[in-house]
Amino acid sequence: MEMYEMYYLAFNKSLAPMLFADPNTGRIFDVNQAFLDLLGYPKHEVMGKTAFELGLLSKEGSWPISIKTKNGSLNYGMVSANNLLHNEQTIRFMVLQEQTDLPKSNLVQQESENGNFTLEEMLTQTISLISKISEFRDPYTSGHQKRTQKLACAIASEMKLSVEAINNLSMAAAIHDIGKIYIGTDILNKPGVLTQLEYQMLQTHVEVGYEIIKDFKLPWKIPKIVSQHHERLDGSGYPKGLTSSQILLESKILAVADVVEAMNSHRPYRPALGIEAALQEICSFKGEKYDSEVVEHCVRLFKDKHFDFSFSS
Repeated sequence: MEMYEMYYLAFNKSLAPMLFADPNTGRIFDVNQAFLDLLGYPKHEVMGKTAFELGLLSKEGSWPISIKTKNGSLNYGMVSANNLLHNEQTIRFMVLQEQTDLPKSNLVQQESENGNFTLEEMLTQTISLISKISEFRDPYTSGHQKRTQKLACAIASEMKLSVEAINNLSMAAAIHDIGKIYIGTDILNKPGVLTQLEYQMLQTHVEVGYEIIKDFKLPWKIPKIVSQHHERLDGSGYPKGLTSSQILLESKILAVADVVEAMNSHRPYRPALGIEAALQEICSFKGEKYDSEVVEHCVRLFKDKHFDFSFSS
């Protein structure tokens, strides 16, 4: 299934208002139900309009909006737009975030005085959508990403990383295996050992993931963290065989969290190995493949602070 089709799966099920439009004319050619609910229009009426008529500029990026609904009331918030390429045709994909509690003047002031706040929320929407694409493709990948994200952020917090660094790490961890949507299910769900060729194909998910997200309006570190999460301190990792000083700290944290979660979880080709085996793995290669400080904080989380992968309902 190609990337454009994956967008449509997430698009139709998302609770966030979304639409597809022509980037040149602004003509709307599809909207999801959440968008219709927000504006109060039936779909056939929206399809006859342009993004501009609804208060949406047909451009890339993020900006504050005030959209007039069918009954004449105004809805305030933010919109984020990115271009997608489908069959050599450029299509504009737009995500709205409503903020009905803010009058227009306050919204614009908030954007100008504290733009990072609204940008962070739009980034969250984008990351959520990309993560959902993984979920539709492979349930194993989806659950793995969420649990890895939780552990990676816990390690980063123990290491007293900055709020910005933890946020970047959190977003990267949530989508670090997005490249697996291009790997065949016969490889992802193979019950036996992968052949050398199959393993090489699986390894391409890192570079594919980087290519998917590098053009999104994300902080530069997020694609970089994703691209390095299988690198190892001794150069034995992939895709570039980077060594310690070349690897971001956030990537070193994600690498450890990724290994621990994967070993602790069931896979089609093996049962769960358990947390003790996972901790033994990272301790055995501490300072060789995995960053020593990261490993120590990870082990302490499980041994002393009883870290749990589960999520409260």
